[in-house]
Amino acid sequence: MLLPLGEMRESVVLMTPVVSIDESGGEKTTYSNSDPLFVSIRALSAKEAQQFGQINSEISHVCFGHWHDLNSIRSDTRLMVLETLQEFDIVGPPINSPERDWSKLTLVWRENG
Repeated sequence: MLLPLGEMRESVVLMTPVVSIDESGGEKTTYSNSDPLFVSIRALSAKEAQQFGQINSEISHVCFGHWHDLNSIRSDTRLMVLETLQEFDIVGPPINSPERDWSKLTLVWRENG
């Protein structure tokens, strides 16, 4: 399945967590951004649930990109769309094409950043 270049129009960066020790001895997590790359992001589903007096929503997406950009992503990496600054958590390992031409990621939108 080759993705047409016209569909990969979202410019994103991959945010890899970097854990460091702060001055009080605790751990502090910051994120290191990759170079921008282009992917295709599509919405799959949305759901809302009321729990403990709060309305919690979850929107899941799917992301397609080039194999060499996405093949070795870990699930603790985040993805951020540069135009809208939306952040997504990556759920599970990437699904890679046997021909090594595309990779697929399952994403969940982070509402509160």
